[in-house]
Amino acid sequence: MENPTYLALSNQLALRRQMETVANNIANANTTGFRAERLLFASYLTPKAGNPGVGGDGANKVAFVEGIGTYRDVRGGQMIKTDAPLDVAIHGNAYFVVDTPVGQRFTRDGNFRLDGQGRIVNAEGFPLLDQNNQPITVPPEAANIEITRQGEIFAGNQNVGRIRLVQFQDEQALTRLGGGLYASNNDPIPADPRAEVHQGILEGSNVVSVTELTTMLDITRRYESAQRVIDSEHERARKAIERLARVA
Repeated sequence: MENPTYLALSNQLALRRQMETVANNIANANTTGFRAERLLFASYLTPKAGNPGVGGDGANKVAFVEGIGTYRDVRGGQMIKTDAPLDVAIHGNAYFVVDTPVGQRFTRDGNFRLDGQGRIVNAEGFPLLDQNNQPITVPPEAANIEITRQGEIFAGNQNVGRIRLVQFQDEQALTRLGGGLYASNNDPIPADPRAEVHQGILEGSNVVSVTELTTMLDITRRYESAQRVIDSEHERARKAIERLARVA
């Protein structure tokens, strides 16, 4: 294959990865606490598709595009009022901590409920942890539940615990898991004291659907443009072979 074909295929591979990222963002536009992701690109030189006989620096190298990873948009999502006593949203840079069978995990999804043991748990049934890394349990006779902006939980007049909030020095290093959870190879640190918990509110996804759809259309056009280059090169090579065959 000639250089234009290699370049077009490289572009298409990167665009395909970008499309997968955008599609995942759109699919989670209504997921509580979801944060959109973006694909990072880089160019690299390769000698595998050089131009023999052409002089100068880099004469036998061609620059290709490559998707090298993703980064997370850490801006907060829209606050949605629910008035449910165990729906909580974080205002600020922080995460809730839940206990799972494979260790602690972190989330911005504050859609909690009570399980059969009176523990505050997420949709997966994982208990929310307090500042002592213990599940928060609400007495069965509690008439009402109130949560302060500092994360203190009161069941009636009884203080049953304070929600543990954490943050990370490198938030981009978090690994996204299913169910709105994140894992980290690094220990978290206590959240900034300015981070607040708001009761009766959920943080929606920070995905802007119109922007993602516009990006998707742009990716489609660029992919089709690269395909036209491939088709054109294929047709050029076919005609060259036909002419050489006639000469022979």
